Amino acid sequence: VPMSSRVIEQECEGEGPFPKVGDKLVVHYAGCLASSGRCFDSSRARGHAFTFTLGTGKVIKAWDTLLTKARKGGKLKLFATADDAYGPKGHPPSVPPNADLLFDIEVIAINETLVQEGIRFRRENEELQRLEQAEKEELQKLKVAGVKKRERQGEVSDSDSGSSSSKSSSDSDSSDSEAARKSKRKKKRKSEQKKHKKSSSKKGKGKERKKSKKKKSKRH
Repeated sequence: VPMSSRVIEQECEGEGPFPKVGDKLVVHYAGCLASSGRCFDSSRARGHAFTFTLGTGKVIKAWDTLLTKARKGGKLKLFATADDAYGPKGHPPSVPPNADLLFDIEVIAINETLVQEGIRFRRENEELQRLEQAEKEELQKLKVAGVKKRERQGEVSDSDSGSSSSKSSSDSDSSDSEAARKSKRKKKRKSEQKKHKKSSSKKGKGKERKKSKKKKSKRH
């Protein structure tokens, strides 16, 4: 059995009379591909509600037919068959040929006056500016956070370099101290060797003098 376009969920019924052909509707909507759920259009993403005249062929057939059941403030989900949407041609590049569609729709106003329209536009523009400012502030925060992160990484790098330099200096000092101790021990050994030689030389000369004295005494 072929599926037909229909209201699949009524989140909020709204209030007041139902709209009729020729009425001007102001709606917010989001459209998705029924096959994948990919959103292909959204009035909220653009920041402005969509205005059209009901039942005059300005929108797809499913809207012209089904939104006659939506009051002001009403929220509903629609299923639109390809035949009641964009048909075999699709709506390039966002909607492929023969695509069934899903819509979330909120009716903002029915037959709003020019004054009401002006007030709505001003509010929408203010909200857009607020969102843009919030986005700029968020980007600035991200930039500042990135700078601080790079600074911290630089400090860590400098600290590691300083530690390495200090260790190298300490190792160098230790090496120099060890070399000095070795040199001192070497000098001490040489000094002891010289003393030993002098002592041996004095002993030898003493023995020779004693022998000489003995020989002289024998001659006498």
